[in-house]
Amino acid sequence: MQAASAAPLTRERDMSVEDNKNVVRRFFKALEAGDVGQAERLTTDDLTFWVAPTAIASGSYSKEKWLQAISTALGDLAAPMTLQLGDLTAEDDRVSVTMVGNMRLKNGKVYNGHYHSLFWLRDGKISAAKEYIDTYHFGEVFGFPSATA
Repeated sequence: MQAASAAPLTRERDMSVEDNKNVVRRFFKALEAGDVGQAERLTTDDLTFWVAPTAIASGSYSKEKWLQAISTALGDLAAPMTLQLGDLTAEDDRVSVTMVGNMRLKNGKVYNGHYHSLFWLRDGKISAAKEYIDTYHFGEVFGFPSATA
């Protein structure tokens, strides 16, 4: 009896949920270190990054726009930020993480943000993200969106 030949594994299928969690951990370590280049390398070219409504940072970002926004935010820091990861859960191609970030800004304000982020991974990189933030505290520190008539 001849053994059936196994189909070649793709990199996506090779990635375990633990591998995916480690990609997300490395992504946050890069952001914490201010290493935008490493964060960029950990994301796919077609990355989409969505931020919950009602904050001035809300919306859906392409990779290019997200990298610009992150670079600007990092430039506003008076000291390196700290990111304390909380619950980290993964299933299939998704990783969910809760987190608290502490950011001292050059203007003297401090942002102690609470987050819940959901990431999708493909081929060992982050391909999409949804981020829920404390929009009220975000507004207190960075400003509230203007009301439209």
